[in-house]
Amino acid sequence: MSFSLNIPIILTLIRLILSPLILPLFLVYFLPYNYLWLNILLALLFVAFSITDFLDGYIARKYKMETKFGKALDPIADKFLISSTLISLLAIKKIYFLWVIILIGREFFMMGLRQIALENNFSIEVSIYGKIKTTFQIIMLTIIILNPFHDIKTFNFFNIAEIFLIFCTIFLSLFSALQYYLSFRKII
Repeated sequence: MSFSLNIPIILTLIRLILSPLILPLFLVYFLPYNYLWLNILLALLFVAFSITDFLDGYIARKYKMETKFGKALDPIADKFLISSTLISLLAIKKIYFLWVIILIGREFFMMGLRQIALENNFSIEVSIYGKIKTTFQIIMLTIIILNPFHDIKTFNFFNIAEIFLIFCTIFLSLFSALQYYLSFRKII
């Protein structure tokens, strides 16, 4: 498989290589200080990496730069960004381990479905439910990174938003995985 290095692929490579190296390091070492200004900087870094997910696809489609290599690399880069962030937040106890297992397990399930589909000469296209799930997941992780009151067992905006977004993300993750599985089953 040959490819040319274009802007969408460069953005994907940045997310693939830098996000699992830089983001976990910063989150694990600096987020426990729990200063709001530092949480904001770390959240902005996460959001910047997340924006590359939108930009690479948008630029590739708009300027007709889509490639098989880019389509194959993009979901891997997404998984690296999300999984490394989830594991980092778990390491510093900002997220419950069961949620991490469900969210990362869903991604492995989807990778398995996609692999079986490829081996049977068809692909599983990204659905609107998957896109909504990704959006909620990015917002959820941003709020968790931002939340300076995580250890305080009180009702405040951050804690309420965090709980709401976690449950929405878990629901959308499971629902979209079921939708993918049902469409996969029809084809196979």
